Amino acid sequence: MSESSSTSHHSGVYGTQRPSRTVVCPKCSSTNTQTKNHAKRIGGAIGTCAGVMSSLSSAAKGAGIGAAMAYRATASTMPLISVTAAVLCALAGGAMGCATGAALGQIVDETVLNNHLCLHCDHSFQTP
Repeated sequence: MSESSSTSHHSGVYGTQRPSRTVVCPKCSSTNTQTKNHAKRIGGAIGTCAGVMSSLSSAAKGAGIGAAMAYRATASTMPLISVTAAVLCALAGGAMGCATGAALGQIVDETVLNNHLCLHCDHSFQTP
């Protein structure tokens, strides 16, 4: 009984034998292809920079005001908490910007650019 449940688990949806989609070169019919993903990489990098800068500038304004008010009202360690919050906000903004930029770049790769490269004949082609 335990053998049948373990075999059904491995051959099921979450098993290791998932069907993979092979891309075939339209010029030489080779399956030895590679994706370039240039726009995905560039979009992720630009999105990260934009997300960090946007979040850091917004968080720095709020942290500066909060630090000034906290310094007058409470102990002197409160400005450090505001600066830490600003840095964490910038990191979160960078992560969101990276995800958004990479998703947009992937769409550009798949629809506009010749994203696939045949390693056999060096032919570049779009996603079929």
